[in-house]
Amino acid sequence: RETLGDRHPDTLTSICNLGGLLYAKGDLDGAEALFREALEARRETLGDRHPDTLTSINNLGSLLQDQGDLDGAGALSREALEGHRETLGDRHPDTLTSINNLGLLLKAKGDLDGAEALF
Repeated sequence: RETLGDRHPDTLTSICNLGGLLYAKGDLDGAEALFREALEARRETLGDRHPDTLTSINNLGSLLQDQGDLDGAGALSREALEGHRETLGDRHPDTLTSINNLGLLLKAKGDLDGAEALF
């Protein structure tokens, strides 16, 4: 932050990485704050369809799902999938990850038909 500033892409990557570390350690609240910070900054600086922004959307969606906020996670998972399809195509690995994430979310919500369509 001191060297590159709060909105530099490398700073935002570091914020995401720290959020991922906190997530892995079980500090979901700490991870959420960092994921939200990175997502907001990436939307502002890179745009909604940049691959890094879409990664941030996916990260926050996964975290919200683990926190039990299935509706919030669903909105982000759908946004990430739509963005990946538009920018990377249907067969890109990131798009396929988004499809899988949404399928797992729908399964968790009890929408087995919706999940099956994605799997």
